[in-house]
Amino acid sequence: MGDVARERSRPVWSDFESMASDRLADSVRLATAIVGPDDAPDVVQDALLEAWRHISRLRDPAAFDPWLRSIVINRCRNVLRTRDRRVRTIDLAAGALARDIHGSGFRLEQRDRLDRAFHRLSADHRAVLVLRSTLDLQVRDIALTLDVPEGTVKSRLNAAITRLRSAVGEEST
Repeated sequence: MGDVARERSRPVWSDFESMASDRLADSVRLATAIVGPDDAPDVVQDALLEAWRHISRLRDPAAFDPWLRSIVINRCRNVLRTRDRRVRTIDLAAGALARDIHGSGFRLEQRDRLDRAFHRLSADHRAVLVLRSTLDLQVRDIALTLDVPEGTVKSRLNAAITRLRSAVGEEST
């Protein structure tokens, strides 16, 4: 490929700005669900800066979505590794929980148990749950985002759900 063709294939600021702004809301929801509302804006800002710095590594513009989500998740992992051990309430799938709380009588104490159980999950288990339940991604898309086989995604989802059920059940007894 010639230098001119190579230059034209590189994303420019306007391309990146458009692609990133289209995914901003999903990135914030993803980060909020994993690290909580206090750290989410910083996580997303750092992820966008990292994406811009390394945009040349993105070979296929069609892969921008899973690529950006993986950067957001990696930044979330960094926050979870370095954050202090104080308990933070995580608002897991806020919209769905709000509908459940008001619609079906889902009690606040059950939501609190679920939040505490979610908080105890590993970053990998949080990520697969959020990608599936909050962003409504298919197993195939989650695998692309996390760069793992589909079978790994399925086993992580199963393990995360099992741990949540177990933890919520233990707390209710």
